[in-house]
Amino acid sequence: RNKALQFAAQSLLLQMEATRLATTVDALALAAVLAQPWVTIVLSGATTVEQIRSNLRALTVRWDQEVAATLQVLVESPERYWETRSKLPWN
Repeated sequence: RNKALQFAAQSLLLQMEATRLATTVDALALAAVLAQPWVTIVLSGATTVEQIRSNLRALTVRWDQEVAATLQVLVESPERYWETRSKLPWN
């Protein structure tokens, strides 16, 4: 239950920030990746034209220090990410 509440809070934060920036959550997530100085390629995983259009909005997101600071609370270590992912039923 605690993980469900944490996920809900994280999801709400993403939605609020996406709304503030007049974009979608998927575009915001991709913009966060694109904002990393070491990133040269981003794979979106889009499978439909609608998803591609939505994902392309990442190129117009106004990424700045305010966005980075707001979303910093969502950062998790690679070890935690892979531990969580390895427990997902589709693995």
